[in-house]
Amino acid sequence: MNDTLQDVWFYTREGGRIGPVTFAELRVKVAEAALNPRLDMVWTHGMAEWKPAGEIEGLFERRTPVEPSPSLAGAADPYTPPQQESPENFMAKEGGWPGARRRSFIIATLVFPFLWALAFAAATPFLTSEFGPDIMKIAAIGANLIPFIVGLYFGLQRLVNLGMSRWWYLGNFVPFLNFWVGYRCFTCPAGYAHHRKLDGPGVFLAIVYWLLIAIALLAVAAVVALMLGAIGSPEIQQQIRDAVRAASAPKA
Repeated sequence: MNDTLQDVWFYTREGGRIGPVTFAELRVKVAEAALNPRLDMVWTHGMAEWKPAGEIEGLFERRTPVEPSPSLAGAADPYTPPQQESPENFMAKEGGWPGARRRSFIIATLVFPFLWALAFAAATPFLTSEFGPDIMKIAAIGANLIPFIVGLYFGLQRLVNLGMSRWWYLGNFVPFLNFWVGYRCFTCPAGYAHHRKLDGPGVFLAIVYWLLIAIALLAVAAVVALMLGAIGSPEIQQQIRDAVRAASAPKA
């Protein structure tokens, strides 16, 4: 490996990947407190996988604890301090990552639109009597936008929580890719893009998610098959011709 590749580094910050930078520039980020030793990941050529910045040799200053002199040491302390948590366990904690957690995303995208629609429907008669139907037509348009705005915000924040770029939100508008984006948002725990560990609730949600996707696809296929079969039926074709003639016939 040549010296040029050895001094090419990449790092993550709030779900986005930044680089290439030199090792000296990484040290500047550390001095500016712009690099988290546990949450931010670092990679360079020759490394098999991304590692927490705190595990990179020479990047952070490691302070060696000063042991007391034997003559000044007191009696042995029976209290044993807790072991420091490993970076893997720390990253697996849902609360250690920025953005919206899995529970908040599910409530914002599934529960909130339903409750919002019920509340607005229940309040419509009263609001119509107070403000009139013309104003309520405009209010209805704005009310329909509220769940979309809430879903958009929590969708972007959920991607940050997973350690992904917000640009992945556009995948929701691409057929079949939206299944993969939805799978990560609905089932995966925080920081999944880095630690690739699916917890117990995530396994359960993944089974439910893909089962519902399979049922929906089978339902769509069944409807298409019925429509194609109905179009091929002579009786249905004759009914369509009669309807077209009736619609095109001049009215008396």
